Amino acid sequence: MATQPNVEITEATRPRQTPEPGPAVKWRSAKPGVPTGPADVPQGGRFGHAGPDPGWALRLVAAADLPTDDPRLESVVTGLVMARASASGRAPVPEDIEVALFLCGYGDDAQPELKERLEKWLAAVPHEQRPGVAAVADVDRELIVKNVGQIRNVYRRSYQS
Repeated sequence: MATQPNVEITEATRPRQTPEPGPAVKWRSAKPGVPTGPADVPQGGRFGHAGPDPGWALRLVAAADLPTDDPRLESVVTGLVMARASASGRAPVPEDIEVALFLCGYGDDAQPELKERLEKWLAAVPHEQRPGVAAVADVDRELIVKNVGQIRNVYRRSYQS
């Protein structure tokens, strides 16, 4: 549509092009100590081993058929599952839940000491920042990486003697 002859057009009233952003520039931190790749992240010793996927552990535990619907038990089992997967250097698997439930005192041949320990862990859950911290601290790292049969044998021998 044409402009009316009595309207004066100035530079301010003309349409302008909007500026486009420039090309992306690769950024890298110049600070010392900032990891720039997976190889730069320290592991082992005091740094521990990062678990591959704690979200998968939460999903496995949520889908598992736990003996009770107590959310505190779910927290304890999740903590033990994440610790076992991390100690093994892999993602959580259903066998981790089986080990965690045995360590919580569930199973046919569960020892009374395991059931007593579970009560202590359940009482600590509301005070923990991460799920199952008390349970993970109580379980020996060499024990948690063993399979279910080996763990049962360890507790069977300690209960019989």
